[in-house]
Amino acid sequence: MAQIRKRITLNVNETRAFALESHEGGGYLWAIVSNDESLTQVQLKPQLPVHDDVPQPLGKSFPVLVEIKALSLGKSAVVLEEKRPWEKDGKPLNICGISITIK
Repeated sequence: MAQIRKRITLNVNETRAFALESHEGGGYLWAIVSNDESLTQVQLKPQLPVHDDVPQPLGKSFPVLVEIKALSLGKSAVVLEEKRPWEKDGKPLNICGISITIK
């Protein structure tokens, strides 16, 4: 299991985005496990190929774009996990912890 740690500083109403490697071809999906919704809004957006007309290999995975918007002053901690949704007791393949300071 890989643990990804990030620290970011945002101003109120500022949005920051970054990509996370995905293993969707193996059935893994990123999910928001922890987020203080009064401080930060988090969206996960799967990235698709630039050209839909180009055939992609079977099982090909594309990055997931993580967008974080600061809503109010404070400190927030966001935790994302990449795991197979049907494996209820399974351990995540990856964990991403994000410490956010909002000014």
